Amino acid sequence: MNNIHFMNTNAQIRAVIFDVDGTLFDTLPSLSAAANDVLAKAGMREVSMSLLRSALNEGLRPMFRQAIALQSAPVDAVAASQLEIEYMAYYERRWLSTAPLFAGVTDALAALKSQGLKLGVCTNRDRASTDVLLASASIADSFDAIVSLGDAPLPKPAADPLLLLMERMEISASEALFVGDSGMDACCAQLSKVRFAAHLGGYAGQPGDLLPNVLSFAGYEQLTSWVLDHRSALFHPVRFTLPCPINLCH
Repeated sequence: MNNIHFMNTNAQIRAVIFDVDGTLFDTLPSLSAAANDVLAKAGMREVSMSLLRSALNEGLRPMFRQAIALQSAPVDAVAASQLEIEYMAYYERRWLSTAPLFAGVTDALAALKSQGLKLGVCTNRDRASTDVLLASASIADSFDAIVSLGDAPLPKPAADPLLLLMERMEISASEALFVGDSGMDACCAQLSKVRFAAHLGGYAGQPGDLLPNVLSFAGYEQLTSWVLDHRSALFHPVRFTLPCPINLCH
């Protein structure tokens, strides 16, 4: 079944909203390392980072549950729950603040902010670890509002987090651009009637997951240039017709 949406893109962009994992920060290596440290300590086999890539789009805990599910022998629920607790504690203590920003992020945020654009964060990551990441990279003060896991009734790919964030930022959907790296993000933007910019250096399973978008970019200088070029330009309405990769889009 196809989804047909008409998006009002005639309004000026007043805000740029960012996902965290795979968009602002390259967190998969540190999260994978933490998971494998905990698994190895428990006598289990390590899991390739590539096999955890797509699960990270759902959040930190779902990624670790994927690592458990990929073990050669079933892990009982009690043991899995305890390992998950150990994983989260170990990740926060040892690996959390080691994740680097993607190249160009700091300059992009500064350039957008200098032009009077509002900046926000919409993530399926918990607020405590989100705050640590932003602070560790010295970009926390760049953002006007943050919505993280648990703030809205449903996480991405549902529209709830993005709609809540726009309400807090006092902007309409037609004035926002959402920047993400996964089908979860693309679907959230589509359901919210928000323009989507796809970061190609993130953790999407395949390029088709990042549709529909108004921009796909590999380097942050491309995003900055596009936003500043189009900030005051008038867009024609865009008609999107495609199958959404996430069930909630139907």
